[in-house]
Amino acid sequence: MKKLTFLILFLLSFALYGAGAGMTSAKGVWANDSAEAVITDSVCIFFAKADSSLEAMLQIPSANIYHKTVFDKDGKVTLSGNQQPVEVKVADGQLEIMGQRLLKVENIETTEPYEMQPCDAKTDVGKCLQQWRLGVQYGIQDDKPYCEVNTNRHMFIYYIVGSSMVYIRAAATRNCDSGTLFFQNIRMMKNQNIGEYTMSIMPGNFDIVRNDLEIDYTKFNPDACTFSPDGGIYWSVISFAPDMIMLNGCGETYRVPRLPIDAPLNEWIEYKPY
Repeated sequence: MKKLTFLILFLLSFALYGAGAGMTSAKGVWANDSAEAVITDSVCIFFAKADSSLEAMLQIPSANIYHKTVFDKDGKVTLSGNQQPVEVKVADGQLEIMGQRLLKVENIETTEPYEMQPCDAKTDVGKCLQQWRLGVQYGIQDDKPYCEVNTNRHMFIYYIVGSSMVYIRAAATRNCDSGTLFFQNIRMMKNQNIGEYTMSIMPGNFDIVRNDLEIDYTKFNPDACTFSPDGGIYWSVISFAPDMIMLNGCGETYRVPRLPIDAPLNEWIEYKPY
């Protein structure tokens, strides 16, 4: 009996190790024209377009979170918790997940908590906007999962807010000393409070997320957020201080704080200059 118990525990620990090792070896942002994934040491968020639907999956094995959301073109949203774990693996330089093969568009390196740079001058703004947002945060609130992953070049959100709102998206981003260019390439939003229902993935998704965004510096305006014809949004700097940058966020002011070294992030991501 002791030998059998030991064997079961050994096999279980091996299976869990294999799942964790698979996530770590696949770490990065991956994409093709109809799908995208961000994978860190602990989190996988995956998006995929079908003929008439758009789905997103959140998988966090260490927190026992396995969740799936499907948007249909008729306005129906299906939320499924307690999903079976999804295999994540890399073969021949491609990510294989849920029948999709994706190519890596950004490397991600996690690190120990570190002291982020203060914003002491206008020439620090771009670096601070990029660095201060980095990290992974997730959990359960009111029995619903939430997760945010911000890398050096992309921003991901998976939020289920009670029964009134679902907000899931992927965006490319680029920062400079005048502010942030934000380009949302995947959006799944159902907000009963304002009557919005959106399910979209931009045509040519792979090239959008692979290539650096091109900034038009003339569009930055601290008195308003502005839009580019392709869908980019310019959040302009209103003010900056060593521990806080204020941006014009299209109807509201966005506050970007400098995170302390003891900030409650689940994972810290290494800053990498453009």
